[in-house]
Amino acid sequence: MKKRDYKKEFSTLIDKFAYRYSRWQVWNDFLSLSALSLANVMPGPENGEREEQYLSIMDSYQKEDQEAFPKMLGLVVLALEENPEQDFLGSLYHYLDLQQEQKGQFFTPYHICEFMSELQFTGDEKAEKLEEKGCISVNDPACGAGAMLIAFANVAKRHGINYQKHVLFVAQDIDRTAAMMCYIQMSLLGCPAIVVIGDSLAKPFPHPDNEVWCTLFYHLNQWRFTTGEAGEGQEDGGDMTEDGVAAVTLGHLPENVRVQEGADGQLMLCMERAS
Repeated sequence: MKKRDYKKEFSTLIDKFAYRYSRWQVWNDFLSLSALSLANVMPGPENGEREEQYLSIMDSYQKEDQEAFPKMLGLVVLALEENPEQDFLGSLYHYLDLQQEQKGQFFTPYHICEFMSELQFTGDEKAEKLEEKGCISVNDPACGAGAMLIAFANVAKRHGINYQKHVLFVAQDIDRTAAMMCYIQMSLLGCPAIVVIGDSLAKPFPHPDNEVWCTLFYHLNQWRFTTGEAGEGQEDGGDMTEDGVAAVTLGHLPENVRVQEGADGQLMLCMERAS
């Protein structure tokens, strides 16, 4: 079976807007719509405002154009599902020649990020810290689309660390477009991540002027990253289903969202298909 070219399919979809909108505008609107959708899976005080932002962007497009955005996100999901060891949005950004809009912005190739991540696992320091605190953290103050953090997640998994439960990812970038790409990929890969939009030098996280986006898996695992013994005296509401799968049942999750923990310890976010 011929392998699908998700970048080409995405390019075909975005080019349908060419007669009316620029690629740059459609790309940024796609990122905003996707990020808002992923963020609003978790109930919170910002849900109403984010829903209004979502509808405002959607209303600026005709109905036939609106249908392309979920298809674009679907292609990103399929690409990362087929190969999670890649910076798909970062490479797509260059494939579409959008880096020219940002004066030659260039993202670090994934294989370089993978090599740099492997260097962090030399020796027993990570294993000792994980045993002592129950978690480790990684911070990229110029995250771009998140290639370094994606590589770190995959390398951690190869070293036997369940990154969805025991790694806290912190990303910051002054460029909103880059930060939104990072947030989407961190969310889809199930990374407990805090993605910050702001100047890492002048206003490093946490700073009151920062715009902060947290992934669903961060909310689910936030208690693990508290100070002191990680998770000491706290419960995640886990329960066993009939098939022996540990289902995480959190009361504040929407009714159509369920989180399951498989035999390998990796968490799976299960959502009912929209009608």
